[in-house]
Amino acid sequence: MKRRIISAAIAVLMISSLFACNNTNPAEEKTTLASSSTVQATTAAVNSTTSTTAKIETTTAAVVQTVTETSTTVKSTTTTQAETTSKPTTTAATTTLPTYDENKPEGYYKTIQNAFREDLKYGVFRRRNVINHIETLIDGTEIIVKQDITEYYNRLFYYADFDDLLPAAIENKDTYSDEISLVLDIINGYRKEQNIAPLTLSNELTEIACARAEEIAWSGEHSHRRPNGTMFSTLLKSAGISDGIVGENIGWGYETAESVCIAWRNSESHYDNIMNPEFVKIGIGVAADPDPDGKLCWTQIFMNE
Repeated sequence: MKRRIISAAIAVLMISSLFACNNTNPAEEKTTLASSSTVQATTAAVNSTTSTTAKIETTTAAVVQTVTETSTTVKSTTTTQAETTSKPTTTAATTTLPTYDENKPEGYYKTIQNAFREDLKYGVFRRRNVINHIETLIDGTEIIVKQDITEYYNRLFYYADFDDLLPAAIENKDTYSDEISLVLDIINGYRKEQNIAPLTLSNELTEIACARAEEIAWSGEHSHRRPNGTMFSTLLKSAGISDGIVGENIGWGYETAESVCIAWRNSESHYDNIMNPEFVKIGIGVAADPDPDGKLCWTQIFMNE
């Protein structure tokens, strides 16, 4: 099979061949081709001019190799899986912090701090700190005169496999069906401009792409390596796809299909992925970051057959 190198965009991988080297740094990875030559993979991140918080990233090498599924191995990581089906739970702690005002009697003002933890899913939890500044009136009534609220999302213990991600992926495929259709129309418009055959939207790849978007959104790992350290293609293996050439584009922080597609088009590497005539079908994924400031995560998974 011929070697193809696609600069800074296409993560074209023979899926089965990646399972024997899941922990290989993509900047150092070398794959033996039929001619015994090597292709070096690197990664690139591109900041969009349309949004200060928006970023896109794609792998930057194409590797073609013929292997058999029986010759591959999958290296697992030891981790504790979080319960993903239980309802969110909350815990709280309260601390009273005395404050003083030189013009008021001691105890006239006080500050009460409440710390809340809410377990969400995939091992991610939200920590919320609420500080109430309380004034005591002459009749003894206490009123809150000021309230400070801070919250953050702890993703340190994130864990999810494909089966964990699939229910949300199926739901997101329906929730964001309009956005998915619009992305498909836009990128096929790009291909039409260059007389390249349109991509066909694959239901199976779209579920996988939505699972990838969900994984990126909840783990915070904006990379073509998954949170467990393996390449994105291992998710296809988990979904039952064991042969083929695949590529991936990802983006996050974009609110609309138009904005993320413009960013991909303005990046040579991502545009090359979109315009690759060897790819004939695509899966498109969308997922919301649990942090309201995180907006949406977008994925494209391309395949040659």
